[in-house]
Amino acid sequence: MMKRPLLQLFFRLFLLTLSLASMRAGLPEDFASANGKLSSGHADEALSTYKTLLTYPEFKASGSAEIWYNRGLAEMKTGDAVAASLSFRRALLLDPALAPARVELSKTLGSLGIRAPNGWKERSIQSIHPETMIVGGAVIGWIGALGLIVLVFQASRKKALIVLALTLILFGHGTSLLGTLADPRRTARHQAVLTAKESVTVRATPADSATESGKLDPGTLISILSQNGAWWYVSTGTGSVALQGWIHSNTATPLLSCSKGSS
Repeated sequence: MMKRPLLQLFFRLFLLTLSLASMRAGLPEDFASANGKLSSGHADEALSTYKTLLTYPEFKASGSAEIWYNRGLAEMKTGDAVAASLSFRRALLLDPALAPARVELSKTLGSLGIRAPNGWKERSIQSIHPETMIVGGAVIGWIGALGLIVLVFQASRKKALIVLALTLILFGHGTSLLGTLADPRRTARHQAVLTAKESVTVRATPADSATESGKLDPGTLISILSQNGAWWYVSTGTGSVALQGWIHSNTATPLLSCSKGSS
């Protein structure tokens, strides 16, 4: 009596597996089709396909640096530099070492009159991925720690080996810390890009009648410090040149594509 329900269950699981496999198998073909449309000058059609691909469960959950990068290229060709700047930033969020996305982001921000970021974080991850720094540094550090433990319990302790173990510990864990600090995903949850078509007014308090603190150009990356209803208290960076104040939340899009209100 139990065999028939079990067979039905296995059959359904088999069909589900086949459907998922066929769906995944169609993704590269769709991506290649969109790339072909983009290269042949049909940027609007390519952009529509890239947007559709990003709604697939595989990409909606974890994203795809390549698709976001190509979406940015399509948006640039359709004349939407602001949207392209967001797409390139999202591509770099998924793969900080993706050099073409960094180049295109710099060009896009230049066309919007915004200086591209070029601090120590950006320079450090151009040659090596933050995850490589974090994991690789931690492995080196723990090798040094284990080596030091072994040397401590040995009868003949060689100073040179102890110094080497300490060096590995400092270098490894220091590199891991540097990778953690340089990883843009660490702060992305509280960041957004201004996607309004015109300059955004920054106000001293969360009210339309409040005093203007300044204006921000579309495409600017901001940090969200706090919220008050439909208003965000934001900052453009750190230091004396940073601009802080309140803006309407509908003038910006969260940097993380899975955040509420993002697209």
